[in-house]
Amino acid sequence: MVGCTRCCVHTSMRAVNLFVNLCGVGVIIYSLWLIKKWQVGVSELPSVSYIPKPWFIYTCLGVGMAVCLSTLCGHIVAHRSSSSILFIYIISIFSLLCLEVSVIVAIFYKTNWQMQLAKFIDKKHIKFKEFLIFHVNLCRLIVILILVPQIKVIVLAAILWVIGAEPRAHCNDSEIPNLRYSFLAAPTQSILDVSRHGFRNYEASPRESFSSYVNRIFRMQFHRRVSLS
Repeated sequence: MVGCTRCCVHTSMRAVNLFVNLCGVGVIIYSLWLIKKWQVGVSELPSVSYIPKPWFIYTCLGVGMAVCLSTLCGHIVAHRSSSSILFIYIISIFSLLCLEVSVIVAIFYKTNWQMQLAKFIDKKHIKFKEFLIFHVNLCRLIVILILVPQIKVIVLAAILWVIGAEPRAHCNDSEIPNLRYSFLAAPTQSILDVSRHGFRNYEASPRESFSSYVNRIFRMQFHRRVSLS
């Protein structure tokens, strides 16, 4: 029962990491597009003495890069069976998450971007100001929402560390016989031995799940097509 739980947690961790990775790539693309829009809009403004740095864009870009880095580490750790590596991964991702939260609070909640933008954008460029204010709110929403799957990854990793990171023994396919032979050729002694031992092992097994049976049939058909081609 613990082995099945461990396998489900492994699969869930990979799936969540894949989803977070896609979100991180999307955030990076969005941030680069927003930087381009910022540069074009600022170039059209009259010369002013003070232009604030678009830290809300840089924060969004940094969060996207941190998310991609964390998911890359998550994919590596998901294929490992060491509890020590998993514990180091949990501590590292939790520290990174705390750093992201502190930066988000400092940039998006302690800085009044509407007031900062009003200092150098006049009424003639009110559309550019409204565009920036809209994307400031959108960046805040994105970086907050992307924290949720990161927290789920940490929770899954903690559950996997508690129940043990060793893979299940029955997940291995070492008991499946090698079927890379042509079914049109005359059976040799080795093939007969493999078939006989495989049949005995199948009889000796008390019960076979439906998914294992379907998987075994597909593998036999695949090897048969490869051998005939």
